[in-house]
Amino acid sequence: MLLDLPYVLAARVWDVAWSLVPITLGMAVTFTLLTLSSRQACNSGSTWWRNRGLATDACYWLIVPFIAPYIRIALMVAVAIIPMRFVSAEQLDAYIRDGLSPLSALSPVWQGVIYLVASDFLLYWIHRIFHGVHLWPYHAIHHSAEDVDWTTAYRFHPVNLALGPFLVDVLMLFAGISPIVLIALAPWQTISATFVHANLNWTFGPLRYVIATPVFHRWHHGPPDEGGEKNFAPTFALWDVLFGTFYMPQGRLPQQYGIDDAQFPQGFVGQMVYPFMRKRTSAASVASADVAIGSAAPPPRSAG
Repeated sequence: MLLDLPYVLAARVWDVAWSLVPITLGMAVTFTLLTLSSRQACNSGSTWWRNRGLATDACYWLIVPFIAPYIRIALMVAVAIIPMRFVSAEQLDAYIRDGLSPLSALSPVWQGVIYLVASDFLLYWIHRIFHGVHLWPYHAIHHSAEDVDWTTAYRFHPVNLALGPFLVDVLMLFAGISPIVLIALAPWQTISATFVHANLNWTFGPLRYVIATPVFHRWHHGPPDEGGEKNFAPTFALWDVLFGTFYMPQGRLPQQYGIDDAQFPQGFVGQMVYPFMRKRTSAASVASADVAIGSAAPPPRSAG
C-alpha cells in the first residue's frame, strides 16, 4: 500500500547516500594527487583546500550529497507513484524495480543510455534558462565561487536543484525510466559533476567536442563576455556545438572566476536567502522608480 512508500524509499536512499561517502573521499584523494602536479593543473598553484570559499562549499557538501538524495528520490517516486494509486507493496516494488511504460521493457543498460542522453539535453536547456534574468539569482550562487575546484560542484541553491536535476528525474520517470536505474546512476552524476569542476587542464583532444571536460566547464565559470555565457552542457559538450554555445579557445586557460558583484554574500546562510532578498529589492526598486516617474510626470490635461 502507499503507506509502505516511506519505508521503501528510506531503504533505497539510505544505500545511495552512504555509497556517496567513499566516492567523495576517493575523488578528494584523486584530485589532490593529480592537481599537485603543475602539468595536470588548469590553474597551477591553486589547491582546493586553500580555496577562499571552501567553508561555504563544505556547507553545501554536507547538504547536497546527504539530504538532497532523500528529497530528490522521495519527490520523483512520490510524484510518479501517487497518481498511479498502487494498492499493494508488490506493485510498488515492481514499479521501483522495472518501471511502467514501453521504455521499461528495455534492458537497464539501454534505459541508462537513454537517461544519460535525454537528461543531459534537458539540463542543457534548463541551464540556459537559469542564466536568464528571473532565475539567475538562484544560479548565481554556483557562479560565485572565486576559486573553482571539485568542491564547487556542490554549490547549488535548493531551488536550482529542484527545477534542474530533480525536475528532470521526475520527467524521466514519467517517460518510463525505471527508478532503480536512476538510483544506480546517482554515483555517476556525482563523479561527473565533480570531474568537470576539478582543477585539471584536461581537454580530451578531439573528444572535446563531445564530452564536457574540466577546461570546457571552467570557461563557463569565467566572465560573461568570455565563456561565462557558453558551455552549458553538464556531460555532453556536443549540445553546445550543435546550438552554437561552444567556447574553448586553443592555447588559453581562464584566469578569473566568480561574479561581478561586490555585495554578493560569500557565506552559506547569506547565499540561501540572497535570491529572495534580491527579488524583494528588485520589486522595491521598480516600485520606487514608478513613484519617481509618476511624481515627475506633468499633471493630466483637463477634459475641456
